[in-house]
Amino acid sequence: MSNEPGNHTTNMTLGEQREWVAEQLDAAIAASGVADGWFKSRPTIPWSDKGIDRDGVLNMSFPFDCGSGGRLIVSLMNTSSEDPIAASENVRAFWESEGWAVSNIRSYESDPYFRADGEDGAQLAFMATAEHMSLEVVTACSVHATVTNWQYRDEEGNVFTEELERRGGGAER
Repeated sequence: MSNEPGNHTTNMTLGEQREWVAEQLDAAIAASGVADGWFKSRPTIPWSDKGIDRDGVLNMSFPFDCGSGGRLIVSLMNTSSEDPIAASENVRAFWESEGWAVSNIRSYESDPYFRADGEDGAQLAFMATAEHMSLEVVTACSVHATVTNWQYRDEEGNVFTEELERRGGGAER
């Protein structure tokens, strides 16, 4: 995290952001008590222990602008839980025990929707109704080149020099 007061930027690489998202999703899912049935929609990709599923969700996630950097926002849904409200209570208690600042987005008991804020600007959110639930993970804003210039890099992080030069961005290594 930046040493400047109030500046919530990190220097996480795109790969590190994706790993952190996976860790947060896994922890919240474990806390919910509902291990199966989680998926990313549009297109529908299951979230499971299979590498192809995890890669499908995480490698489709590209940074959203957050000022001078970028952040990942990944959401999963679950429509197979027998008791989404109880699952939401479990997740909320877990996030509170982990030191997240948890607050209500909407405070209806029948449809809880809450968020958890980290000191670094990261956010987690959980929403539940009687029929389904959703989980969202938002990374802290990162100013690392693999995040801010992700569209000019291959999977190994190598810069597409010709594309950067064509767009007037110069080549960085």
